[in-house]
Amino acid sequence: MPESAPLGVGIVGLGEIGQVHLRGLQAAPGLARVAAVADLDARLRDTAAAATGALACASIDELLEVQDVRAVVVCVPHNLHRDCALSAIAARRHVLLEKPMALTVAQCDEILAAATALGVRVGVSHNQLFYPPHVRARQLLQSGALGRPLLLRMRLGIGGKFGGWRADPVATGGGLLFDAGVHRFYVARSLFGEVRELLALADAPPARGEDLAVVALRFQSGALGVIEANYHSPPGAFDDSIEICCSDGALYISGCEADFEGFRTGPALRRYDGAWHEEHVAPGGWEESVHASVQAFARALVAGEPPPVDGREGRAVVELIQRVYALTAGGRGAGETPASSGVAASSGVAAA
Repeated sequence: MPESAPLGVGIVGLGEIGQVHLRGLQAAPGLARVAAVADLDARLRDTAAAATGALACASIDELLEVQDVRAVVVCVPHNLHRDCALSAIAARRHVLLEKPMALTVAQCDEILAAATALGVRVGVSHNQLFYPPHVRARQLLQSGALGRPLLLRMRLGIGGKFGGWRADPVATGGGLLFDAGVHRFYVARSLFGEVRELLALADAPPARGEDLAVVALRFQSGALGVIEANYHSPPGAFDDSIEICCSDGALYISGCEADFEGFRTGPALRRYDGAWHEEHVAPGGWEESVHASVQAFARALVAGEPPPVDGREGRAVVELIQRVYALTAGGRGAGETPASSGVAASSGVAAA
């Protein structure tokens, strides 16, 4: 059923990403409004409440008592996603979860089953699907303008390890691949489709949290891909560039987060068709992609439609990384045989 606009939204977790979601909702006043905020840090919740007119809450349970809250945005550490989602669903609130959806496929299934039983919508903030160069690249690939997709190369090179809870494998569910690396997997699915087979190497098992990993992918189409992830790049580096090779052309995307971190040089998207040239795209960077993600979720609820990135897609990405972790559990690596390459959870999701 459609929800009335502006949609009352509660935000749980007011750290860096929670603040970006908050600003995204503030930027769409006719669509949604921040009705309540919750965080353990009283300073953060009071500041957010003063800026938005929202009610300040000390817990998600308190936030769920606010009748105006029709949807909850969850921006807390990964290991808290399941419990927050199940609490919100039990209170018959729609839920948008920051990536990744949950720690395991089993937790994703719990969330999806609870939501189905109560008629609640679940979305996942795969914000880079809304980044204009990624949107344009997907359009070009789907149009056939570049010929047959052959090879996808995705880099993630960060100069220095993230601190706080993001350095804790218990909180993140693993290492770099289950934190910033999640973006590589869902963008890969969006651009090249379902993954059929995997090979993987890592410097540590997921229980210790990998800082260095290489994942090779074979897509259902037969195309190949590589994801390179490391925390060992030079200080100040943030390389999340993408190279796409097709039978009749190529694309180079300089990186969504590289742009945000001030690491990008040159055009955001370049196309090769005998010579390199800039492919012009709509304006917008990393923060705007997060805004677009939360706004698209709210817009879908108001229209009574499924979220553009739903829980099935969130589950598919968690399953894909679990398949990688099954290969690197010993801290080394291995490859799947075609017969053991997992099941297809869903197709790629349209970005915008």
